Amino acid sequence: MPQTSLPAGYRLHHPDPGTAAAVQAVLDAAESADSGEPRRHMTVVATQWEDPECRIERDWWVVEAPGGGIVGVAWVWPELASEVIADHYVHPEHRGLGLGEALLDTIESRVSGLPPRGADGAARRLVVWSEDADGARRRSLERRGFTAGRQYFEMALDLREAPPPPAWPAGVEGRAFRAGIDDRRVHEVDVAAFAEHFLFKADSFETWRLWHLDAPNADPTLWRLAWDGERLVGFVMAVTSDEGALISSLAVLKPWRGRGIGRALLGAAFTVLRERGESVVRLYVDAANVTDAVGVYEAAGMHVARRFDVMQKPLA
Repeated sequence: MPQTSLPAGYRLHHPDPGTAAAVQAVLDAAESADSGEPRRHMTVVATQWEDPECRIERDWWVVEAPGGGIVGVAWVWPELASEVIADHYVHPEHRGLGLGEALLDTIESRVSGLPPRGADGAARRLVVWSEDADGARRRSLERRGFTAGRQYFEMALDLREAPPPPAWPAGVEGRAFRAGIDDRRVHEVDVAAFAEHFLFKADSFETWRLWHLDAPNADPTLWRLAWDGERLVGFVMAVTSDEGALISSLAVLKPWRGRGIGRALLGAAFTVLRERGESVVRLYVDAANVTDAVGVYEAAGMHVARRFDVMQKPLA
């Protein structure tokens, strides 16, 4: 397909390993503009680039402005079997110049060389998120043949009022995470609980640890675990920033679902986050989640704050 020309003085290239902070700044600026308030993007670039499957010299690109400074970023994550996840962002001060179109051209050029079908013969899809309120991004993707598939929600809860204490079902106990003791058990529950979820890929323990324990924003003192006797049956993970708290993961093993454990885990997380001085907590969830997670979050007092369409098209 024809490549969109960059404006004079702008340059597209793969990033250098030392530019993670500058790339993160673009994501954070875009997230702040799109949400209407100072925010950090949920993608932690430094952690992404440490993942052994990440190849910034092949699958990441940045746009450099005249005179220097990174103002755009795009990436492709080609390792999933049935979906190829991609995304792109442009700094708000440089939007409207065609940089987003150039980044989408680059993404589509990269995926054009990937196998259109997985090992099982099923057609693979290119997946890009589009915020419901971003009409320009949505129209750009539709012109390229993308259609809306699933929808994701950002949900939020105001913590300035004390949440009710967690109500644990009979026989189930909530405990704090014990570093060096519970690590592998939590990883095992994570893999088992999310195996049937959209876009899930099981990580090795080492990769899981990178994302959840070694990441710069990780704080396992905020985690709470659900135990049925000596059996770990669920967990909730949270992280914090200057702009609010995020529930990064909530999981309950299938045989223990429907008993209120997920809601109790959320209540335990809300309590500890409020004790730490947080005034708002957010999370992101697949609206068609197979465990009716949206209903669990609404029952815990959360509401839908933003909507994102999963835009997708078959790999050619």
